[in-house]
Amino acid sequence: MKTFIAAIAVGAAMFAAPAFADTMQNTYGNTIVVTYASGAVAHYHFNADGTFSGVAPGGSHMAGRYTAEGDQLCLIPPSGQAPQCTQIQTDKNIGDTWTQLGADGSQITVELRAGREEHAH
Repeated sequence: MKTFIAAIAVGAAMFAAPAFADTMQNTYGNTIVVTYASGAVAHYHFNADGTFSGVAPGGSHMAGRYTAEGDQLCLIPPSGQAPQCTQIQTDKNIGDTWTQLGADGSQITVELRAGREEHAH
């Protein structure tokens, strides 16, 4: 469970700014890949119905719900733990890669890849 929360806490930081609808819509049916400063990788899949799933660093599976309101994306784990929220990047499309700060203040790299990748590499 700690791996799930750590992945959400840092991975939630994959998005930052108000016009988020295009970025979120572009994630549906595709994969967000987050590479942490340590080199660990997590994959996230967002769905139009407000659910997400993915694979945390180390290979454990994660799933939950998310909300996207205003400029905030919040990942909500199924265990009733507090949501992890961050700002959402604007205008990101399939093939885009960008860097930003993770929730813990470390530098992360985020990529929006076409299709659903089922496991972390």
